[in-house]
Order: sequence, then C-alpha cells, then structure tokens
Amino acid sequence: MIDSASVILSSSSVVALRTLIALRRSVDSKFSYSYISRKIGIKSRSYLSEVFKGKKKLNDKHVTPIVDLLGLPLPEAELLRGKLLLDVADLSEVDASRIRLAIRDSEKKLSSSTVALSGVRDINLVMILAVCLHLFKDGRATRRQILDLFSRDKHLDVEIGLADLIANGVLVKADDFYSYSPEYRNSLHLYTATAMKTQVDYLKASLNEALTHVSDFEQNRQDTIFYSGIITADRAQYLQSLDYVKQSMRSVQSRIESNPADTLIRFNVQIYPIVTKT
Repeated sequence: MIDSASVILSSSSVVALRTLIALRRSVDSKFSYSYISRKIGIKSRSYLSEVFKGKKKLNDKHVTPIVDLLGLPLPEAELLRGKLLLDVADLSEVDASRIRLAIRDSEKKLSSSTVALSGVRDINLVMILAVCLHLFKDGRATRRQILDLFSRDKHLDVEIGLADLIANGVLVKADDFYSYSPEYRNSLHLYTATAMKTQVDYLKASLNEALTHVSDFEQNRQDTIFYSGIITADRAQYLQSLDYVKQSMRSVQSRIESNPADTLIRFNVQIYPIVTKT
C-alpha cells in the first residue's frame, strides 16, 4: 500500500509529486509521464521529466489536474495541492497566507493520532506531558529535562503521569530518555478517546488551571487572553453555527501553533447557553 501521507509530509512538493507518480507507476504500468501529460493537456512529452529534473517549473494551471489524477484521499490531495501552489504559483500575499494556513490545517489532520487512555490518575497533567516532548529536539528528553518544566511540588505527579503514558503505550523509556513510541513518533497531535467522566475531569482541571492564570492576565495582557461576553441568539441558528465556530477555532489554533517550539499554550474556548426562554 502506498503511504501517500508520509511522502507528502516529509518531502518538498515537487519531490513528493515525483515520488507518488513513481509509486503509482510501480503498480500501474500505464501511469507514465506521457499518459499523465495526455490526461491533463500537456503537449510536450518531455515537460514533466524536465520539471522533475529541476530544468522547468511546473505551471500552476496543471497543479489541480495532476493532483486529481493521482486519486489521493482528500486530506492528502489538499495538502499536496497547497504545497505545489505555494511553490510554483505567482500568489498575492493574501492568497499565500491563506494557503499556508490551509497547509498547516491539512498537516495537522494527517499527523494526528487518537489514543485510548485508561487508568490515568491526572488526565490534565498527562495531556500536558503527552505534548511537552515536542519542545525538545527529536521529541526526546531526559527525566530531569521534563521535571524542570514544572515546579518542584509537581514532580511526583509528573513521575506518575509519565508512568501512565508508558503504560498506555504513548511513551517509551530507554536509559534515561523518554520518547514517543513508534506508533505516535510522527504525530504532532494526540487526541484522546476517554470515558465521559474522564473528559469532564479534564475540562474541570483545565478550567481550574485557567483560574490560576488570572493574575497573569492582570499583570501582563500581552501574552494572555481572557475574553468573556454574553450575546443573545436564536437557539436553532446557534446550533447550526457551532460547526463554523469550531472550524474558525481550528484556523486560529493553526495560526498560533509552531514547531519547533519552546512554549506550551493552553487553548480553551467555552461557548454554552446559560438561559433559554420557553
């Protein structure tokens, strides 16, 4: 099976395209440069060969047809198309910025994994620990490096949390180094599948954590946002709008997020009805 996602995530756009064509041809002999050229309306038989040798630049009008011809799953197709357009098209800064955000969103979809956690004693701390290895080179850190991220009174809880992640197969330990297990090594995002009670406990813990940072908001508003408001809404329209709000929040998160990184950020959004007229 062709792992198109790994190819697109790990290669430049043109190299990924060339590799995917070669992999497709290995299982379908008709998928030659000549065949592709005919299908997408390129007259020169040598054009694609020269593109992949770096002698010519792919014309942006051929990007969508050639990606569609590959028959990739939608997330992979979106990512490859975006990367190609960013590299070969003459874009305005607005369009380039829009495509960069779309690329980051597609990369997030392709590099995320869902992990079913059980027997976790502090879900909030465990989720922080599951992300914090991305702060270190190659997603690998010593016990001391991880402990140094937290205050001394949290060190015992951190040790327990690391043990819970190892028990659930998310982390492995070799010598004094913690790293992600092979299953999650290439995952930039881990989503948890837990019981409803665990999800509620996580929400409560993150809200309690937010309260401890109110003083940060009072002292330095430049790096902390606490925003609250009350609006009126038609309930049916409100429910229809929630999917749009979720998409918007993902776009905001993509704009903030970076890798490599040096800071963990809590990203909380609460939207809920408080009074409904009957």
